[in-house]
Amino acid sequence: MKKSNIVLIGMPGAGKSTIGPLLAGNLKMEYIDTDTIIKDRENKNLADIVNEYGLEKFLEIQEEVVLGLDVENHVIATGGSIVYNGRAMEHLKANGIIVYLKLELEEVKQRVDRSRRFARNLKQDFDDIYFERAPLYEKYADMTVNCSGKEINAIINEILNGTNFKMSHKIH
Repeated sequence: MKKSNIVLIGMPGAGKSTIGPLLAGNLKMEYIDTDTIIKDRENKNLADIVNEYGLEKFLEIQEEVVLGLDVENHVIATGGSIVYNGRAMEHLKANGIIVYLKLELEEVKQRVDRSRRFARNLKQDFDDIYFERAPLYEKYADMTVNCSGKEINAIINEILNGTNFKMSHKIH
């Protein structure tokens, strides 16, 4: 079966939720953000879910949401912690091309507001999470796009060229 989805993975601040809708619009595809599905389902922001239920429960909810996705011709932006779940990643990979939006640690830190909360073990700092997740992103990625210092349009064109999805028009 042809892989018909593009799945974006990467650290918070990598641009998944910014690039996803633009990429989907260019390809005339639908767009899904798994974090938004989780927030809507639980009626809470992600940090509150982690604070109230714990990281393990959050990761279970994330897995349920991803395993429940049965879509084609979608661009899917995932939460940064999705790579902790092998079953969820295999499910996404079965019908999608996994694109890792890679940023260097210092650029991630510049992009992520210090007040922004995300799914993590409270004993870990941002550097710990970055170095823990980076090899997992590499492991699951079909394609890695180095986003450091690049404009959004250049990143989108690189994804389009690398995935062989037909674009509706070239972005300049």
